[in-house]
Amino acid sequence: MRIFLSLILLISFKSFAVCEFSPGIAKVVSLSGSSTVLFKELNLLNHQKLIGISIFNPILADEFAGKVYPGGIFLSREALTQMKGSLVFFDEGRELSKMFRSISGIEGEEIKTRNLTPSEAMMATIKVVSNHLSGCEDKIERLKVKMRALEKELLEKIPSGLSVVFYLGEFRSGRVPEMVMANDGVVKWLREKKKIQTYPSSLPYVNWSSKLMMSLPENTLHVAIKDSGRSGEKEIKRSSRKMTLVYPGSLVPGLTQMEALLYWARSL
Repeated sequence: MRIFLSLILLISFKSFAVCEFSPGIAKVVSLSGSSTVLFKELNLLNHQKLIGISIFNPILADEFAGKVYPGGIFLSREALTQMKGSLVFFDEGRELSKMFRSISGIEGEEIKTRNLTPSEAMMATIKVVSNHLSGCEDKIERLKVKMRALEKELLEKIPSGLSVVFYLGEFRSGRVPEMVMANDGVVKWLREKKKIQTYPSSLPYVNWSSKLMMSLPENTLHVAIKDSGRSGEKEIKRSSRKMTLVYPGSLVPGLTQMEALLYWARSL
């Protein structure tokens, strides 16, 4: 009987556990897009310990009331002084890593998502961030289920044998952006699943060449990706074989990039 009651109490406690930052953490700053998205999914954007995010994170103005930093290597000395005593999450980068190592009073956590698929990027982010969370296990499991559902629908929505090239930026006066997303993020994942034919390169991002473009089928779609960030704008623009995908977090590794491509695939 006592064992039965103990199990009930344990299950009840787990069900009502509050997802929050660990007790030993005083302040948190999230400059990484994937960590900020994770905090949004875990309903931690308004937690009193989260004092700042990056202006490049896909969070609307009314979703976060704290400090919004210019982000990256453009952080001012004043901003860095404000972060003292904080746990700071930042995206992979030599300069950023060097900068945060050189400042006493800041605990920096680098999140490495380069060359990863969306699911891998999300899991890499969870691995780093979860060490500083308490009571979030159930929400994290639900987030994993959400990602699997997005993956399943995206695979179903994309027509078999689709030839498509994804660009960073947008079409301007008919001009095609110079940089191609060839083998990173959701494009890498779709290539691994053999769902698309795309720009032939093993590099994550590359400046395209006319010669290689000519090797693709004539009916190839050309899709420019614009991350609308804090504006939250969502739009699909189409002209013949050219399309522009505008979506918040479309260039952030992980969940929002998967959501962005699904938003695009639903329009096909």
